[in-house]
Amino acid sequence: MNTRAKVTLDIGPMLDDQWTGIPVFTRRLAQALLRYGGIDVDFSFQLTRIPHCLVLSAMKAGTGTFLREDLHSMSSNGYDVIDRNAPMLFPTVKNRCTIGRREASTVHDLSTLVMPEAHEEANVMHHMRNFKRDLATDEAVFCVSEATRAALELHYPSTVGKTRTLYQYVDWPDNFEAMDRNLPPLQLGRYVVVLGTLEPRKNLGLLVRALSMPEIKRSDINFVVIGKRGWKVDQFLAGLGPEETSRLVFSGFVSEFVKFRLLRHAEFLVYPSVYEGFGIPALEAMSLGKPVLASVTSSFPEIIGDAGIFFDPFSVSEFAAAFAEISDQRKLAELAPHAVAGAAAFDWQRMAAPVVEWAAT
Repeated sequence: MNTRAKVTLDIGPMLDDQWTGIPVFTRRLAQALLRYGGIDVDFSFQLTRIPHCLVLSAMKAGTGTFLREDLHSMSSNGYDVIDRNAPMLFPTVKNRCTIGRREASTVHDLSTLVMPEAHEEANVMHHMRNFKRDLATDEAVFCVSEATRAALELHYPSTVGKTRTLYQYVDWPDNFEAMDRNLPPLQLGRYVVVLGTLEPRKNLGLLVRALSMPEIKRSDINFVVIGKRGWKVDQFLAGLGPEETSRLVFSGFVSEFVKFRLLRHAEFLVYPSVYEGFGIPALEAMSLGKPVLASVTSSFPEIIGDAGIFFDPFSVSEFAAAFAEISDQRKLAELAPHAVAGAAAFDWQRMAAPVVEWAAT
C-alpha cells in the first residue's frame, strides 16, 4: 500500500508584519503545495505544528500580525509537536541544529558571501554565522535560480548532488485590476519604476550618476523609486542638483496594490542591482506586460530572457544607451509580449514540483 508524501513547511517568515521578499516567497510556496495535491502539508514554527486555518487566515490578510498574536496568545498545550520523521523544508536558511530526520533549506542569494562590502557587518554575520553547518545537515538544498545554484556549488562543493532549483512565481489578487480601473489616473507623467530596498547592492548610485547623461536628460521619463531607505542611501543622493532631483520620486515602502498600480502604468522596470538571487520585481513587472532594463549579472538573464535589455551594472554610459533603446515606444511594444510569456513560464506548479519530488523520495 502506497502512502502519501508528506512535508512540513516552516512558516516563520510569515510572522512578519509587512510581507516582502522571503515572507511572500513562503506564502507562495505554501499556496502552491496546498494546491498541488498528492501531498500532505503541515505548517510549523519552532517545532510546533500550526493549524491550517491560522495560516490560511494570514494569507488572506496579507500580513503575519494576527498570526503572530494567535500564536502568542495560545497556551503551550494549544498545538501539537511536529512530526520529526516527515521531510521538513525551511524557506530560508535554518540557523539551528538538526531537528528532523530529513531537512532542506532554501538559499536565496549569496551576496553576503560574494560581496560583503555591500552589506553592514552585522547583516553579514547574521547570514553567514551558521550557514555552512546548515548546509551540512541538509538532505537537500533548494536554490531560487540556476545562477544561485551554480554559485552555491562553486563556493560549497559539498552541496553538489543535493541542490535543486526552486523557482518562484507571481500572483496578484484578482481584484487589483478592478480596483485600479476605478481609481483616478495617476498624475506622474511618463515614468519607470525602480524597485527594491535602497542599499549599495541595488546600485542606485549608477542611476543617480546616469541622470546627468545626455540620453537621460533628453528623456521625459521620471523615476519612481519604490522601497525602504536602506544602508548608505543618503550619500548616493548627495550632490544632486535640482534638475536631477526633480526626476526622482521616492515612494518608500508601499502596499502590494500600490506596487501593482505603479508597475501597471509604468513604461518599464529599471533593475540596476549588481546581484540578485532571483529578482522577483522583474517577474512582477513582466507579469503586467512590462519589459525590464536590467544588469547583465547573476540571475537576470535567466529570469528575464527576451523580455529585457541588459547593461553592465558598472558602466554609466552603457546604462544610458540601454535606457535610450528601451525607452522607444516601438521597442517597448516589441518586448511586451515576451514579458507576458516569460512571466507565464513561472507558475505555481513549477514551484511546488521540486518540493513534492524531494518529499516523495
